[in-house]
This record gives sequence, structure tokens and C-alpha cells, in this order.
Amino acid sequence: MSFNFKNKFKGTISIIGTSDIEPRTEEIAIELGRLLAINNYAVACGGLYGVMEAVCKGAKKEGGFTIGIIPYEDKSRANEFIDVVIPVPFSQARNIVVVLSGDACVAVEGKAGTLSEICFAWIYGKPIIALTGEIHGWSSKMAGKKIDDRRSDSIYGATSAQEVVDRLNDIFKTKPNIKYKMPTEF
Repeated sequence: MSFNFKNKFKGTISIIGTSDIEPRTEEIAIELGRLLAINNYAVACGGLYGVMEAVCKGAKKEGGFTIGIIPYEDKSRANEFIDVVIPVPFSQARNIVVVLSGDACVAVEGKAGTLSEICFAWIYGKPIIALTGEIHGWSSKMAGKKIDDRRSDSIYGATSAQEVVDRLNDIFKTKPNIKYKMPTEF
């Protein structure tokens, strides 16, 4: 069997967000996963529960591809919708691996861990889209903001799963070969 990841997917999207999920946020996250799969994006996330599980569940409904970067050695702790499990048992250090695994980053709600991932995405030059509207947490607080002056853009805000995917499609149309970027300063 031959599988060419680069030819099948436009890119990999790092999904960051809360593990404590409300029913409406879960619905939005499932829809986001579905739309990412339909639009040929792979999903990378922390591989556990809440937003991570909901987005992966949605992606799998449409035959999408999911990567879970879990904070444990035991791969069986990943949620049931993960295709590839990558164990990174180094506590919060896994957050940087989640961010660097994607070509762009989407934040859905979130607490302190999500905020750290938003900061890493900013430092490493990843496009960041933050869900707002019915969504609360750090994604709503950071939408439209700049973390510092190292970048000329800001964190994009989006009020729906469809708006997130539309924004990603625009980003990948104008920057089709997004490359990983090392920060010049921390």
C-alpha cells in the first residue's frame, strides 16, 4: 500500500483547546473536525479528551487523518479517534510538539495549557486562528490580538467552524508551502 501524505493533505492543523468541554463547544469542535477532513487537512492534537477528542471524532466521521501527541508513555491512553499516537511523556513539554506538528494552529476555548500553546505558535510563526462567539476561554480572549511585536499579523478570530476552515483555505492559498520557522529570539 502506498500512502503519500503530502499529496493527500493540504497541511496539518494543530488543534489546541480545553479538555473540560461543554456540550455546545463539543458540537462546534466535532463540526470543525468534519470540515477539516472534508477540506483535506490532517489533525494534530494532544490526543486526549475534550476538544481534542471532539475534533478527532468529527474528522474520523469524514475519513480524516488524526495524530495524537499524548503526555504518557502508554499509547492506549489516547482517545479512540486517533490514528497515530506519539507519546511525549514530558508534562507540558508536549505542548510545543503539538504546535510544531502543525502548519497552522486553531485554538478552541482553553486554559493555561492552551495559552502556552498559543504562545509557542506565535513564537514559531504559525498562523493562529482562535474560535470566538459561543466559545469562551483563551481562544476568545486572544482573538484579534498580537502577543508581541515579533510578527506583523495578529491572531485571527473566527466565530464558526466554517469560518476557521475558510480562513485556513485562504492561508494555504496564499502560502501553499508553509515551512517551520525557528524564532529569532525568545
